[in-house]
Amino acid sequence: MVFKLLIKNPLVIGLITMLLMWSDYMLTLLQEKERKEHYSKHYQSYPVNTIEGNPAFIEAVSKIKIFNPKHFIATIVIGVGIPLVLLNISEIFREIFLGYIWGLFFIVIAQHLNNLMGYWVSRKGLHGKLFLHQRTGLRIQSTRYLSITILLLFLSILSESQIIYGATIAGATSALRLFILSKKITPIDKDDLLPKDIDADH
Repeated sequence: MVFKLLIKNPLVIGLITMLLMWSDYMLTLLQEKERKEHYSKHYQSYPVNTIEGNPAFIEAVSKIKIFNPKHFIATIVIGVGIPLVLLNISEIFREIFLGYIWGLFFIVIAQHLNNLMGYWVSRKGLHGKLFLHQRTGLRIQSTRYLSITILLLFLSILSESQIIYGATIAGATSALRLFILSKKITPIDKDDLLPKDIDADH
């Protein structure tokens, strides 16, 4: 019922899609701000110290730039493009497609909220410092998405919901994307030693 109402209002679908993209980016900036102000003494990634997995946005996230031209353009293009695609594909694929697209964002947003809340509750009662190689970090994230995918698959089978089927595919492709991206990161040294320019006194 809800989907049938949405499909008749492509403008609403476009606006929701853009809102999800904007929420994803804003939560990334909040996470980076929290990490810099409170969590950096406990966590650092290497060889690049960042929480952002997309190389195109690493610099903007590091500088906590609220307005990022690259992200803004991508948001407009995707926000306009998704309704157009929905209206031009077979009706039997529309729910799966929308579940896939929105699933991509909801899964990432859920992970951002998980990280943020973890940072907040870790302001007290946490000691020591973790140095995490980017390749390892991406693979950890990939396995988290895979876990979400298993849950979504179970729910999609029970509910027979096309939307959740789409979200399940989104979880699987997100896990695969991060694993592939991890292969492009500088390999971990054979001896797995910290780079000399990292402060490991903690």
